[in-house]
Amino acid sequence: MSLSSSVFPRESFFLLAPLESLHSDDVKRVISLDDLIKLPHDDSLAQFSIGEYKPAIVTNDLFSFFRFNEQKTYLIFIDKRSESDADLRRYNFFGLVGTFGKGKIVASSSKQTKKSLNLTNVLSNHGQAFVLELCELYEDYDESQDWWMRDVIYEVITASYQDSNNDGFGDIQGLRQRLDYIQSIGIKTIWLTPIYPSPWKDYGYDISNFCDIDPRFGTLDDFCQLVADVHSRNMRLILDFVPNHTSNEHTWFQAALRNDPNYVDYYVWHEGKNNGKDLPNNWLGPSGQRMWTYAPERKMYYLHQFLDCQPDLNLRNDKVLEELKRILRFWLDLGVDGFRADAVRHLIENDDFRDEPLSKKAKDIDPNIFYDAYEHTETADQPESYALVRQWRRFLDNYSYDNCRDYLLFVTEAYHQDIQKVMNYYGANREERGSDVSINFLITYYLDKNDNEQHGLELDKQLTKWQKNVPRHAWSNWCLGSHDSGRVTSRLPSTELIDGFYMLLLLQSGTALLYYGDEIAMCNRPFTLEHPEEIVDITAFNYGEKYVEERTRDCQRTPMQWTSHSPYAGFTSATAKPYLPLADTWPELNVEQQEKAERSHLKLFRQLVKLRQQSPFYGGHQKKVLATKELYAFIRWLHSDIYLIVINQTTSGHEPITTDFVKLLKYQNKQLFGEVVAKSTNISDTSPIGKEGNRIELNQLTLQSNESLVLRLLSSVLEISLCIDNDE
Repeated sequence: MSLSSSVFPRESFFLLAPLESLHSDDVKRVISLDDLIKLPHDDSLAQFSIGEYKPAIVTNDLFSFFRFNEQKTYLIFIDKRSESDADLRRYNFFGLVGTFGKGKIVASSSKQTKKSLNLTNVLSNHGQAFVLELCELYEDYDESQDWWMRDVIYEVITASYQDSNNDGFGDIQGLRQRLDYIQSIGIKTIWLTPIYPSPWKDYGYDISNFCDIDPRFGTLDDFCQLVADVHSRNMRLILDFVPNHTSNEHTWFQAALRNDPNYVDYYVWHEGKNNGKDLPNNWLGPSGQRMWTYAPERKMYYLHQFLDCQPDLNLRNDKVLEELKRILRFWLDLGVDGFRADAVRHLIENDDFRDEPLSKKAKDIDPNIFYDAYEHTETADQPESYALVRQWRRFLDNYSYDNCRDYLLFVTEAYHQDIQKVMNYYGANREERGSDVSINFLITYYLDKNDNEQHGLELDKQLTKWQKNVPRHAWSNWCLGSHDSGRVTSRLPSTELIDGFYMLLLLQSGTALLYYGDEIAMCNRPFTLEHPEEIVDITAFNYGEKYVEERTRDCQRTPMQWTSHSPYAGFTSATAKPYLPLADTWPELNVEQQEKAERSHLKLFRQLVKLRQQSPFYGGHQKKVLATKELYAFIRWLHSDIYLIVINQTTSGHEPITTDFVKLLKYQNKQLFGEVVAKSTNISDTSPIGKEGNRIELNQLTLQSNESLVLRLLSSVLEISLCIDNDE
């Protein structure tokens, strides 16, 4: 019998800690210290009692610690609970020791169905004990547990991806037709924005039925076929979960308007001030409207943080919370692999209904329409909102455990520049998990800046802000844009810089989120009041004619550009009219053209996706090397693998930049060479860095404007002091 299949008494695992380090509380509820000393030693278990000792997570219910030397590191885990406590518990040991992300089960108190565990997600029932031999993420990749950490999450607006029935709307069958393409670029996780029945006044985020498919996209049968197709390719599918509100056409809201006692409290109501003549308070929402609308049927105001057709659910009502769990269960039963929770900042409001104070920005913007004119102390990031995220994470953990499912992902969107509020959605500690991916929008905020403010120093400020604040127990993430922000390519000072930003997205530590079309550098399509009939995003009109063109999000939601040889870029047929006009760039900027080109944004993107799945990009160390106005550079390393990534952010016409990276890396010898692994598409083939495999001396590395480069360093980590002096 192998050791991993052997079963040892739970109390014997305490003997793997130095007896002199144990206190009575450490072993309490399992054994006394006196009785522990009398236990016979099992040599096969005692082999894990090596080297140094370090406590890990220690609570009333759990005693855990590390034993390690230069060759091996073990985590010993002992759940002290009795059979009367049947709750499933989750613990997170990631980041406590080095870069270890996995643990192989080498001894246990019970038969184990898994051979290894992801350290971010150690689940335990009462009374379990085991020993994990720790290893790097890339050394023991387990698709069932680790997929969300290594994969790229690809956001798709189904309506804009591929039309299969010639009605001008993308649909589920169209998406199925494009799975070959998605798989070919290395994408393994697809995130769909809402596809539920909806009046479609907010791109489907106004939901009238959470447990069906909108006919414009297909049927539930179509969806089940999509899930089967995705899973047959070893890919994953996650859906948008919209817990904050419903459509005003939802049966719950219609019943509430009829004063149905079963549904009135599903929403948030207020009588208003001055006998209902005035709004309850000054709350203004992020869609340019006051948050209260009068319902004459009830002679009361209902709350809506977004559009008046999106009444907020009362998430203090346990019946509503049970409805939301039923919805999650419905889609999980159909096979989805997780959810992206929309607008989690807005889930709960202070029920004292106090006015919100004006912000410092109020003097420069109209407080009647602009959300940023207020400090949202009463309506955003309330403590109960964080608690709800943790509650939904626990629900997914229990569902996964009870149904023997692979890991179920939970992503949250909290669009806010206050970094600590975003971090709080990860969960406060290692025993209380929240979001797996609290989306990092800091590069998006960087791209909001004027061209002359987009440079290496400012970029470093945003990247460092995230890196210094992300909790050690959290897995990082990066995104460039989304359906709510303009196309990356249109926001950069030069379109050529998109390649460098692919490198930032894909080669930094953490999960990457990509918005459809960004892999081919799609651009915004302007919408103007000269053609108001083209505008689908009606939210823009809330800001008045002066701001419609600036505020519409249609610009970045135009149909995917597939080919230059078919009308409408292959999105739909020549006889159909797309629901949104295509960007003007589609004849020369499309998938087909970039596949045919010798070098293209798409081909570089595909190459970088493949690279990120390897050491050291998946789970290794990261450190900044240089940040100036002109350049940003960082290294990734683990064991013998060391890579340098350099991005030149100077605009066209600027003098080339030559840098001594031997000095910056604190290399201990005189000469250091790097091998070209990947390069931006604007680098000339005749350049010394123009061909992959070229060896470059790094004491004089020269980059032209907007060029970006990935180099594998031909050296030992021990010779690069910047790595040895790692202060992570």
